[in-house]
Amino acid sequence: MTSGIATILNRHVRDRAGLIDILWDVQRESGYISGESAAGIADWLGLSVEDVLETATFYHFFHTTPSGRHRIYLSNNVIAKMQGHREVYQALEVETGTRFGGPGSDDFGLFETACIGLSDHEPAMLIDGVAFTDLSPASVGEIIEGLKRGESAAQIANPAGLSRDDVAYVDALTRTTVHTAGPVFFCGDTDYSALRHRCLAMTPERVIATVAESGLRGLGGAGFPTGTKWKFCRAATGDEKYIICNADEGEPGTFKDRALLTYAPKQVFVGMAIAAHGVGARNGILYLRAEYAYLRDYLARQLVELREDGVLGDGFEIRIQLGAGAYICGDETALLESCEGKRGTPRLKPPFPVEHGFLGKPTVVNNVETFAAVTRIMQEGAEWFAAMGVPGSTGTRLLSVAGDCAAPGIYEAEWGVTLRQVLDMVGADNPRAVQISGPSGEMLSVAADADRRLAYDDLSCNGSFMVFNHDRDLIDIVGDFMQFFVDESCGICVPCRAGNVMLRQKIGLVAAGRAVRSDLDDMVAWGGIVAHTSRCGLGATSPNPILSTLNKFPEIYSARLRERNGDLLPSFDPEAELTGYAQAVAALAPRESP
Repeated sequence: MTSGIATILNRHVRDRAGLIDILWDVQRESGYISGESAAGIADWLGLSVEDVLETATFYHFFHTTPSGRHRIYLSNNVIAKMQGHREVYQALEVETGTRFGGPGSDDFGLFETACIGLSDHEPAMLIDGVAFTDLSPASVGEIIEGLKRGESAAQIANPAGLSRDDVAYVDALTRTTVHTAGPVFFCGDTDYSALRHRCLAMTPERVIATVAESGLRGLGGAGFPTGTKWKFCRAATGDEKYIICNADEGEPGTFKDRALLTYAPKQVFVGMAIAAHGVGARNGILYLRAEYAYLRDYLARQLVELREDGVLGDGFEIRIQLGAGAYICGDETALLESCEGKRGTPRLKPPFPVEHGFLGKPTVVNNVETFAAVTRIMQEGAEWFAAMGVPGSTGTRLLSVAGDCAAPGIYEAEWGVTLRQVLDMVGADNPRAVQISGPSGEMLSVAADADRRLAYDDLSCNGSFMVFNHDRDLIDIVGDFMQFFVDESCGICVPCRAGNVMLRQKIGLVAAGRAVRSDLDDMVAWGGIVAHTSRCGLGATSPNPILSTLNKFPEIYSARLRERNGDLLPSFDPEAELTGYAQAVAALAPRESP
């Protein structure tokens, strides 16, 4: 073991759960995680080298080979592709002299990645964990020139030298626009110390009952009643329990949690502390997605201030766990595996996390928005919250709006608002379709669905709200969504691992005009199999882009179908196949001497 690795390891507790933190430190120090480093880590933790590499190779942002002094990740989601991604992509290759997906150089490694939570400012990229937004070929040239001069990414993004633990620094990077504030979120200053102590004076049962009476449901997508989840965890056997905040919002088009962590982090942390009192937990974890690493110092300072104010440290503590890039870790059980230093592989349920969660202990997992809502409920009362929204969907929710609209950004709206009202509010530009809840959600037809409501019994939107006008090719968008699921599948189960590849191939045939009616029938049948037999929510929802557009926009498929001609399948391209054959024959043919 080298002295450098030994120094890093000695900064950590000898615990498998700290493996991801150790891997981050090694990569920051050495640029990548070498086999020698993995062996040293394994020996120190009492693991096999294979155990360490199994974790290291699972996550997008870990590298086990040299990957350049500056690692650049360009967002490639559909919103970025609508707003200049291709030109920025090309500029990065030209300016760095490096190709995406190639071996890289000593100075630069170029990588594409899915949504980095900046869909309101695409094209966007991360350089060494620092965010750069609203990119153009010209700005790319200036950024790369600065790196070549020896400036760090942080210096280029932050020329004013703002402290990394100050909100002004985060705001300078991301410039989040919150168009509507209140009544639940972004409401200004609150005496969190007084609120926490008022909650501590209540019995745990009364705290849980208040949350239950408010009607609050989990705002991460599943919509499970929050009070019920807490009640189950409190009743679970065990003298050690955990509260985990899921800040791994990886759904393309979603960035509401980023806004809350920027402008209302204490509201989130206090919600976690309230939950801890309710269920009897002494420790909490904020699982922060790697794409939001630039928030870490700022959030750590917020925790220090809460301790100084007596909100934390009195029987409950919170630590920040940085992820390493894996959409699947948005699944609560995959997140738990990641917190334990393992691959983010979803667990089979039951048992549920409230009974068998982090390190096998009863655990509450809620997302950022849910914990923030809890704080306001305890401040204003259950009746106040329940009076908003509609039956079964009380309160408000945040929408991350991007795409073809005049004012992308964050909007707070009461449950029950119609699709038409939201489109008017955001200044939608000749809208044809709206993708709600990201690729795993539903593509809506503005013509048919404008008067439907955002509510759990109608349009259960998890916050992502992408608008597409009549100029967009919806088939291309569906293909992009399916590629996202292929890339992000953890691979643990065959239906998801293989089925999504087959569905992506089918949508490729449609896009190329080489599909027939039976291909559409296959997509419906295969989509049903993937959805009903996959291990977790990723597979259960991955066919949605195809199935929802077949339902809402059948014309975009029928317009590209090809009629069968003879015995050859329309998907077979004779010219392409014969061209390849001719080239092979020519290569093997003897050449005449000059």
